[in-house]
Amino acid sequence: MIALHLGLVDLGEWALDEFFLISSYRDKGWTWVANRLLDWSPRPISEVLIWAYACLVNWIHKPLIGVFLGLLWLTLISAPLISFLQIRKTFSEDSRRPLLFLSLFAFTPIALFLLGHSPGELFYWPVGAAAYLTTLSAITLCFFQLALNLTEDHVGRVITSVSLMFAAGSSETGAFFAVAFSCLSLTGMTVDAFRGSCSQERIFWHLVPALLGICVFGLLMQHRLPNQEATFASAEYHSLYPSLKAGLGQTFKECLVADDQHPSTRRVLLALLLKACIFMAIRYCWLSGGIKIRRRQLLIVFALSIITTTYFSLAACYYGYGGPANDRHDELRQCLIILLIATVALWSCHYRASICGIPNLEWPASIFVFTTLIFVVPGRFKPLRHDYRSYSVCIENRIRSWNSGLSDGKTMIWFSAPQGQVVGKHTFEPGMYTLKSKLPAYVAPMMLFFRKERLEVRP
Repeated sequence: MIALHLGLVDLGEWALDEFFLISSYRDKGWTWVANRLLDWSPRPISEVLIWAYACLVNWIHKPLIGVFLGLLWLTLISAPLISFLQIRKTFSEDSRRPLLFLSLFAFTPIALFLLGHSPGELFYWPVGAAAYLTTLSAITLCFFQLALNLTEDHVGRVITSVSLMFAAGSSETGAFFAVAFSCLSLTGMTVDAFRGSCSQERIFWHLVPALLGICVFGLLMQHRLPNQEATFASAEYHSLYPSLKAGLGQTFKECLVADDQHPSTRRVLLALLLKACIFMAIRYCWLSGGIKIRRRQLLIVFALSIITTTYFSLAACYYGYGGPANDRHDELRQCLIILLIATVALWSCHYRASICGIPNLEWPASIFVFTTLIFVVPGRFKPLRHDYRSYSVCIENRIRSWNSGLSDGKTMIWFSAPQGQVVGKHTFEPGMYTLKSKLPAYVAPMMLFFRKERLEVRP
């Protein structure tokens, strides 16, 4: 299922941001990079990725959506591999079955990132993925580093610290996670330091991500927050206490059901049953892997960081926009909730009957993995089939649109692609537009990018 979704990355589509940012990088160069970093978007990792992507697009004169998104997807898929390659344990031929269940443990959460809710902007929108998919990849890598207790080794600590820095430098959500995780860890280490059981080296790998996250927050609050316009006319907009209160209630809702503001009782019960199956599947896959590691304190810190980050994301949306405004934020929070379930499942593995051998655990692991897939896979087959059937039309329309935009003359034609069910499409209203007329928000950046004075959008 991961491969089937990955095969659709070339159907991703530009929005207003790509046309505006890439043309600005082309026309203004480094001054625009500095302006973005110091003013509107002080996120060094994601902004460098977008800048590199913009340079490549301006050089080759092709959108390169599939290439860029594919590379970002690979960072997420490689997260468990990076951690598992650090395990200093050899697997014999007799241990192939435990290795299989460890693989299920590693890739089940990643599959559920795609199947547990609509993937949408988080996975198929280049600018959004540069910030939020990178954040998810970094937090996922941190999860596997802690799950395997790799922070006890110097190399493991460096990789974990780098993952936290990537999260902090990619988005405001990642910055808050890095600050929350580092501060909670430093608090525990301070207690250990008084007992004489904590080294300065362990403190350092938490301190650097925390400082980076604080810097990102400081610049966001100084420059972006005062200029953020409301999306919803609500009492929560730029009001601290109402935002915190509304964010708390919405956090409970999103932990129960994804993509539904007014869930029915039946939908809530089904969602709880699915989460219980995910919990049991991850728990028994880990136990069937045969790895015994004591890292309860780290898992508690990670779980608390996920909870506070999810709550912060919602409270910040209420404060900055007046309500949950962006699909990419919603999708990232659902992925974080899946990581929270996985963390609690790992923590529960410390409490099991000692008489249960690995062969006795493999059956429930298989049953719960299969049950989880029964919940989420059948409903995704029809949307996947729809998008694959319209694949050639979408690519052909994009090529025709770009050829028209790059042609000589002051007029271009934009051929709209069919609306996707897995990969959502931005809707362009058909009609004829000129620079001298009153333009919709998404039309002017498109015309400036292609340097056209007239644009015809065809359905």
